[in-house]
Amino acid sequence: MIFIDGEATPSITGTGTEDYFCAAWGYPSGAYSMPYHGISLAGPTEGPDAYSGKWTMYRYRIEDPVMFQKSIRVTIEAGHANVHADDYSSVAYWYQAEPQKIFAPLPGVELRLPRTRYESLKEFWKTR
Repeated sequence: MIFIDGEATPSITGTGTEDYFCAAWGYPSGAYSMPYHGISLAGPTEGPDAYSGKWTMYRYRIEDPVMFQKSIRVTIEAGHANVHADDYSSVAYWYQAEPQKIFAPLPGVELRLPRTRYESLKEFWKTR
């Protein structure tokens, strides 16, 4: 869901992570690369650890930009029946006119580090 300029109800809602990253039924294929979207790192797609581990996906909204003036909040829904204990992180780029307000400082490095493979798999198996 994407909330633009402080909206209480999102103006843009989607159908799921796989559709947002333009993969839909292509997720079982693993890694692939297209000009504006793709999966650059795919964990295992078969066996007992299927769809666990590290995955990286990208989508550049070049052809369908989301315009905002004051704020934008983008959320990902993992699904009501999802049994995975996922750990999401993201990065966003935007064009901005100068001058701008001073941004709040980033959290400390220890709060920004990804989970280790051990921590990720421990959460994955806890939910199975």
